[in-house]
Amino acid sequence: MINIKKNGILVALAVSMLCGTLAGCDKNKTASIDLENPTINIMSMAYNTDSAPADSPVLQELENYVGAKLNFNWIPTSGYDEKVTTTMGAGVYPHVMLINKVSSSVIQASRNDIFWDLTDKLTDAEKFPNLAQSDPNINHNISIDGHVYGIYRARELGRSGIIIRKDWLDNLGLDMPETIDDLYNVLRAFTYDDPDQNGEDDTYGMIVTTYLEGPLDNLAIWMGAPNQWGVNKETGELEPDFMTPEYLEALKFIRKCYEEGLINADMATYDPERWNEQFLSGKAGVIIDQAGRARRIAENMQNLDSKAVVDVVGYVKKDENSEPKTRPTTGYSGYYVIPKASVKTEEELDCILKIIDKSNDIEALNLMNYGIRDRNYTVIDDIYADKKEDAALKKEYNDLNQFSTILSPSLKTKYTSNLAEKIEVIQEENKKYVVTNIAEPYVSNTYATKGPQLDAIMNLADTQFMVGQITEEDYKKEIERWKDNGGTQVIAEMNEAYQNDDLVQK
Repeated sequence: MINIKKNGILVALAVSMLCGTLAGCDKNKTASIDLENPTINIMSMAYNTDSAPADSPVLQELENYVGAKLNFNWIPTSGYDEKVTTTMGAGVYPHVMLINKVSSSVIQASRNDIFWDLTDKLTDAEKFPNLAQSDPNINHNISIDGHVYGIYRARELGRSGIIIRKDWLDNLGLDMPETIDDLYNVLRAFTYDDPDQNGEDDTYGMIVTTYLEGPLDNLAIWMGAPNQWGVNKETGELEPDFMTPEYLEALKFIRKCYEEGLINADMATYDPERWNEQFLSGKAGVIIDQAGRARRIAENMQNLDSKAVVDVVGYVKKDENSEPKTRPTTGYSGYYVIPKASVKTEEELDCILKIIDKSNDIEALNLMNYGIRDRNYTVIDDIYADKKEDAALKKEYNDLNQFSTILSPSLKTKYTSNLAEKIEVIQEENKKYVVTNIAEPYVSNTYATKGPQLDAIMNLADTQFMVGQITEEDYKKEIERWKDNGGTQVIAEMNEAYQNDDLVQK
């Protein structure tokens, strides 16, 4: 372990060695970045009130390891996207900037050569061995017009799951659901068969909020719908998921549950921030969202009802004869771009990429995610075991994990419960059956300008149909209204991008 008291000498030595031996760090090159002793300015997102300060021993240890001074500009999540827009408008960039949301301005900046094109760099295993391990599918997801402008921050693909009161299932003699029909039967039993055995009619099946990506989008995938966009088998062209019969089946399933009182009557207005409340209070027994939510619910539930048992399953099949299907994440949470205004030469670019590549070594990832071994955490039998909860020690590495990119931390986490272990198993299992969004990287200029209005049309139609305010015929009319207000042009533009995408086998 590097002695943190020798920071100044070691940083200089490490930087000299790194930039003297790695391709792209030419000591004789005059540039805005000192290639012999680089200082890299990084704009990233902060989830904590107190992010790691410049004098943090963990940050200093990380700097020693990667061979560069890392100046982080931590921006709170609530104002981050606005800060990106402001930065691009001013044209004064850091060396490395996190793009959290791919807005129309980000798309235009990429097209206008504001950011370095990293497409070829990310396949150069000789120069950048860690970055070259990036998933081609995820790089495709973040690409714009077939070019990759960023280094994505990897996230778990198979996160979806059904969170359920296992003790209620046991009380009713039911098994964990495996099919859509099983799920319906569970919701009905949780509503009408007194699952908490208190002799009162005071429970219902599933909590649904205005955030429909949890229940509706997962149900649609389980029913066989595409993930946002799919290829119509008859025409061979892309079409949005809500134009498919399987998506309509999912809507009808939720509508039936709503009409029968199996889900909350205020689903059309229920705030997602209150999603857990009815579960924790023992009023409802099912949530369809991210599997990891089960762990947090279980921890909170123990303080309220020690007899409650929370369980989770990754998916249900359409029927016994159907193959499993799961709704994945995009596989990333934002990506880091390198602006040409601040990184002017390819030598500077390669130097920065070498530093980012080295930050993906296991040693650096462990620092960013856990801190310094035997200071911020301990390891027992090769398993990360005891992260100290001292606020000052946590602050030393707060938000540094936001700089983790392609790879995931290597330390094995000690499971706090059997449920936590099961969640990890489920997430790995889900990966086998993911239904990818084939159109993830495509850009529609019409959608870039009319997206909010178009989304509002279909979001409202979805909700109104599920709560019985409009008929199936009315719903189809809303699809036509979506088309008339720009949707037809969006479909045409997405299909043009699809046909021009050489990376997709058609």
